Amino acid sequence: MENNNLLKFLIPIIAVVVVFESIVLVTNLDKGLKTNTNTESTTEATDSASVQNLVKEESVIELVFATASKEMKVGKSYKVELNMMGKQDLMVDGIETYIKYDPNLVTVSGLVLSSKLPKATISKVDAKNGMIENAVLIDEKLGYKVEQNKINLILSFNVVPKKEGEISFEISSGNGNKEFVTMIVENTTSKQLVFSSNKLDINAIK
Repeated sequence: MENNNLLKFLIPIIAVVVVFESIVLVTNLDKGLKTNTNTESTTEATDSASVQNLVKEESVIELVFATASKEMKVGKSYKVELNMMGKQDLMVDGIETYIKYDPNLVTVSGLVLSSKLPKATISKVDAKNGMIENAVLIDEKLGYKVEQNKINLILSFNVVPKKEGEISFEISSGNGNKEFVTMIVENTTSKQLVFSSNKLDINAIK
């Protein structure tokens, strides 16, 4: 009789203990899952940031357009230069530049390479594609020296605006077309150097 009474008393207590332990176990598992998820997200974010840092490599060379005036009269001829400036001392053994423009708005002629560079393997004005093409290979073993913060003339050309409005000249990076990719190759590593460039906007007037 006493045993029956004892069992009746113990069964509810045991049930309560089992339920409590189950709740604690589930809570701990849930916390563990949340902690793991946050760790994985942090790791993914770190990996992504590392990739972006690799992609955003700093430029070591600037390609800069220069002209006496950005306001030009229709029918008159003006000289435009493309210069190269290093952000540090560099030796290069290849300079290949492609300049985009709209042949419907302007006539380009008189393309001249800098006298300090060897003869170009390609040097022409392609009016059909609206592209000024120039490629130079440096035969010298040490390459061509680009001094830090010193302006180096690459080429010059003449422009004659055909009509009023805005005329733009900019360096071509290909944009899916492998034929017109501007590149500057380092002498010691033979790798393509990262460069920045400006866009020349001309205001053509009567």
